[in-house]
Amino acid sequence: MRYGLKKGIYLIFTLTLLLGMLSPAAVKAKGGTDCKALCGAALKAAGGSEKLKYQSVDAIDCGALSSSARGKVKKIQYVCDAREVYSLCVIQAKGAAQAKSLLGVFKKYKRGNSNSDYLSDYSATERQVLKNAVCGRKGSYVWYIAMSPRKKDNNKGQNALKKMI
Repeated sequence: MRYGLKKGIYLIFTLTLLLGMLSPAAVKAKGGTDCKALCGAALKAAGGSEKLKYQSVDAIDCGALSSSARGKVKKIQYVCDAREVYSLCVIQAKGAAQAKSLLGVFKKYKRGNSNSDYLSDYSATERQVLKNAVCGRKGSYVWYIAMSPRKKDNNKGQNALKKMI
């Protein structure tokens, strides 16, 4: 009987350890795939961080998101300059369908920023930043990166993001 009790305790202990290692929190910490870490990696790769003044974890602060789009956001990390030209947003959507929808929102936002009459208020460099922004999706993560007037630099940020997810 004593041997059986020790074996049972050992089995429960082992199962608890295995479940702890497989929990979402443990996977998230190991992969570093929270929005803040992803945003940091993209920012480091794309450059331009000296222009940023504001950061937020509230979906309402991201000008690209409508009220209905904000309802699809599980977590967000958003950084931008005073005029919201230089900006980087990483969103974890509530699910894959919501992520697909949010990617459509970012694509529409990018098209609007590239062809808008209000662009005459911005410098040539700022217009290039808006025109060369990139957005993408992988799994339940969606992003918008406008950190450089060179699309190559924005793509570096996107590639860094993809590697972490």
